[in-house]
Amino acid sequence: MTIQDTDISKVRTILLELTGLSCLLYAILAVTQNTPQTIWWFVPTAMGVFTGVGTFVAFAMADPASRCMATDEMYTLITHRAQRHAYWLFLGLYPAFAVIIMTTGLEWNTAFAAMGTLTGAAYLLLLKFYEWRMS
Repeated sequence: MTIQDTDISKVRTILLELTGLSCLLYAILAVTQNTPQTIWWFVPTAMGVFTGVGTFVAFAMADPASRCMATDEMYTLITHRAQRHAYWLFLGLYPAFAVIIMTTGLEWNTAFAAMGTLTGAAYLLLLKFYEWRMS
């Protein structure tokens, strides 16, 4: 059974969105509860591994033409745009978290855990948002 390029894109988009949402959930729970380990630490990691395996399987089940169409120039442009904007968004987290730490007493370990997962969430959710806007 071979799948088409649109199916690959759907699988990839859904899995990346779920991973981004799990990272965002982890960061929100860490900041609100002021502890770096609010849920099991391996939840975002497991979602990332699941996304990698799921995307690999989707690409492995497709023919070479569908693989090329699923990673065309538009996808490359969208991913580069998401990377650029996520980079600047992440740099903005440093002063934002500095203010939060100074005003609320957020622990440093919690801030580092939240910023680490927000880095991944920013890219993944921006990628999903830009793909949604293009469709």
